[in-house]
Amino acid sequence: MNKKILLGIIVLSLSFNLTSCSLFKETPMDKNVVEGTTTEDEVSKEDEPIKITDFEALNKVYTSTKDISLINVGDDIYDDRQGISHVAGEYKEMDFVKDLLYLYLNEDQSVFDYLVSIDTNTEKGYTSITNEDKEKLIKDLNSLREQMELSPGEEMVVRLDKVTYEGPNSKTNTGSSFKIRAAVSRVGATVVPWNYFTVTVFEDGNKLYAHLF
Repeated sequence: MNKKILLGIIVLSLSFNLTSCSLFKETPMDKNVVEGTTTEDEVSKEDEPIKITDFEALNKVYTSTKDISLINVGDDIYDDRQGISHVAGEYKEMDFVKDLLYLYLNEDQSVFDYLVSIDTNTEKGYTSITNEDKEKLIKDLNSLREQMELSPGEEMVVRLDKVTYEGPNSKTNTGSSFKIRAAVSRVGATVVPWNYFTVTVFEDGNKLYAHLF
């Protein structure tokens, strides 16, 4: 009788030990699965491209608090006559365009470092401004300043009166194009005429360039 009881205790003890070993072995496997998942998440985050928020041009840094791509093609971004005036810091493209037009209209030659010519045979769809396009812009500017009877070096004031979003450039299908009605005048003028421009802004890394027409 005692032998049977002793044998039963031994069997129960072995059964308990085997069960404990089985449970012990499963734990590291579960841990490895969790660790593997965490590692994959970390890798996927590292692979995400870094979003550029600061763009350089005209010896300045431009940034945005609003996304221009959320605007519908044909919508007005600004319109002074409707009480929607340009606000600095909203759209980097608009701040860049305003500075660009000011430098161009005031005969600052450095502006041509940031102007481009459309060339659909290139990978980007544009190149550094050609001599032909540069000469045309200078000729148009000289004509405008003569009409306004401005002396050489006399400052011209520029205000973005109305800006309409035109979507990507129609030739390159890239960039952001705008139809601009600008109020242009000499300092202190009471009569301010409008002038019209079409500008496409291109991003190249963290740089901004423009095609001006």
